[in-house]
Amino acid sequence: MLYEFIVIGGGIVGLATAMELLAVRPGASVLLLEKESAIARHQTGRNSGVIHAGIYYAPGSLKAQLCRRGADATKAFCDEHGIRYETCGKLLVATNDTELQRMADLAKRAAQNGIAVDRLSAAALHEREPNTVGKGALFVKSTGIVSYVDVCHAMLRVIERSGGNVLFGRP
Repeated sequence: MLYEFIVIGGGIVGLATAMELLAVRPGASVLLLEKESAIARHQTGRNSGVIHAGIYYAPGSLKAQLCRRGADATKAFCDEHGIRYETCGKLLVATNDTELQRMADLAKRAAQNGIAVDRLSAAALHEREPNTVGKGALFVKSTGIVSYVDVCHAMLRVIERSGGNVLFGRP
């Protein structure tokens, strides 16, 4: 069979590409080829599962904008497909005075990027996380965690429902 589009790789990037092709070109013939026997067997399936807030990126940069949009899109996709995720936040801990100054700079950067953070004193940090020692911290509220393998399985279902074909074991 001839296909209009062939996507190589069944990680999150390949699946997202195939999904988007089918969304913008309904009825297009799309084939996704994956060398493994299942999706998300490499980096996608082995990552930390963090939904990043984008705190480290330069204010107003494309990376900062895309990270925020990606986090929002990830959470919306999870909501739409019944995938469990948690917006648990993350702590950035300063263990010395130099890092404490960097935390202040990061707090400014976060504010410029529209990312909510709480500045924690050493005492507040200890109260929140008793086994953590530091001079202070930032708590990034919007950071989350998710199983990207679960996200990939939902993406695969969308591709197949949209008429895309997937073949496994095709190196």
